[in-house]
Amino acid sequence: MLRLIFLLLVSGTLTAQTARLDKDAVKPPTKSWEDDHRWEQIDNLEGRFRIETPGPLEHKIDTLETAVGEQVFHTYFFKVPELERAENLIYVLSYVDYPAGALHQDSTELVRELLASTEESAAEALRGEVVYATDREVLGYPGRIWRIDYKDGEAQARTLAFVVGGRYYELKTFALSGRGLSEASDKFFRSFRLLSTG
Repeated sequence: MLRLIFLLLVSGTLTAQTARLDKDAVKPPTKSWEDDHRWEQIDNLEGRFRIETPGPLEHKIDTLETAVGEQVFHTYFFKVPELERAENLIYVLSYVDYPAGALHQDSTELVRELLASTEESAAEALRGEVVYATDREVLGYPGRIWRIDYKDGEAQARTLAFVVGGRYYELKTFALSGRGLSEASDKFFRSFRLLSTG
């Protein structure tokens, strides 16, 4: 239930964004918008992360009552302004803190189950198909990466999700198919670092 609510908060506006592009815009640009711009390093002390993005992140907070109590969902996102040249349309970093004892990265089976079910819920929410998925450690923490093709294969969402302590992080990019080799997504995912809390 939590993962579906979390996913719907992020994917609702993002799906609408891809729907506005016409099919002629799918041709890959000679040089992507991301290649043409200097990426920013963002240090977020509250979220305890550092990441590089091709533009400034907007921040949205949603507080929801769930089966495990009140949950605060943080979503940071950047929408590329020149959609016809963008390798990715939207870059997203989200996180939520689970209540003490509800989730911990040492609970390997529980974390795997959470990540796998989040992946399934994401495919359902986008009405798409998971075309690639595998476990992937992130900075020594358990995680998973997957790609979902949706809108009859015209669009794709790439996700890297992982658990640090009781916090679930999710990095996501949304793109039109045929817009390059996902180099900008890889750069975004690889740039993530944890900041020390003390």
